[in-house]
Formats: sequence, structure tokens, C-alpha cells
Amino acid sequence: MAATDSWHDPERCPFCGEALASPGAGFVDHTAENPDCEAKFETWRDRIGGDVRGGWSG
Repeated sequence: MAATDSWHDPERCPFCGEALASPGAGFVDHTAENPDCEAKFETWRDRIGGDVRGGWSG
């Protein structure tokens, strides 16, 4: 994550702190355009995947 251990601002990427066009779709677009953030997001998903009952659909 950028500066803290938790994500407090959905208008900014939690991994690099860059402003997002929007939460949700803007985050998806951002990770598609930024390989470092995409890799960090995939690592995060892998770590929490077992915590989500029924699997992760996102």
C-alpha cells in the first residue's frame, strides 16, 4: 500500500496513491495501465481469497 496499512480514500490507488478517475471502474482501468499496481492488487487478492466465502468474483 502507498503510505499506510489500510485504504482510506477510494478516490486514490491504495498501492501508489495516484488519483483515480472513479472508484471501481477507475481502479480497474488504473491497474490495467500500471503493472506495478496490478501486481500488488493480484498479491492482495491471493492473500484474501480464502477469507471470502464462496470465492472471490472481483
